Amino acid sequence: MHVLMTNDDGYEAPGIKALASAISEFARITVVAPDRERSSCSGALTLREYISLKKQPSYGTNIQVFSCGGMTADCCKIALEGLLVNDKPDLILSGANRGYNIGTDCLYSGTVAGAMEGCVFGIPSMAVSLERINPEHFLLRACKFTVELVKEIFVKNQYKGTLNLNIPYMEQLTLNKLKLVDLGLHRYKNAIKVITDTDGNQGYWIGGEPEIEIEPKNTDIYWIHRNKVTLTPLGWDMTAYNEQKIIHNIVKNHVDEF
Repeated sequence: MHVLMTNDDGYEAPGIKALASAISEFARITVVAPDRERSSCSGALTLREYISLKKQPSYGTNIQVFSCGGMTADCCKIALEGLLVNDKPDLILSGANRGYNIGTDCLYSGTVAGAMEGCVFGIPSMAVSLERINPEHFLLRACKFTVELVKEIFVKNQYKGTLNLNIPYMEQLTLNKLKLVDLGLHRYKNAIKVITDTDGNQGYWIGGEPEIEIEPKNTDIYWIHRNKVTLTPLGWDMTAYNEQKIIHNIVKNHVDEF
């Protein structure tokens, strides 16, 4: 089995090293990841600049590593249509990210974007994100759990889609802690802070605290904050099918029938 791995924390991040090492026990790994942190780069592509690709020291047996000067989506496209064009991966894993990628935060996540490239190219894929509390023993335990999930879903049952996995800190990680859920609408309080620099210029800092008490129970946001591992199938199609009839009734005199 050949696994392509990427992330948005950079190729030197502990998460991708630990997950690659764990997966390499049963698969051949090619890492193509950004040469620096690219958090929240979403699916951005580098279209007007040269993108470097450099071979880096291996993390261990069965792992080859490349650093890419572009974004996470660049890494995947360069790998799938360039570096690995004659050695296509059977699976794409993006992560393990330091920090959750839940709800509508997935729109901004480079980690999720890496997995979504698998969706676009028709390759099974999964984004893996961990609670930001990242002591080494939790990271190793989370990677071991991810290996079990990969074997169950992608190896044993040959699942062909794209998944988003989020793992909270807990002492015991087992499959019965898993919740199959929808993405939630992730709202933030005090998301924008006004900052004045030393020259007196006004700017802004994006951050804030998540609002979790209003989330429906069928969402990843609700369950991740109640110490459950969340798993959500993802797709590239952003069409709001329930809205098509409404919009059709509004513009039916101005557009062709569909």
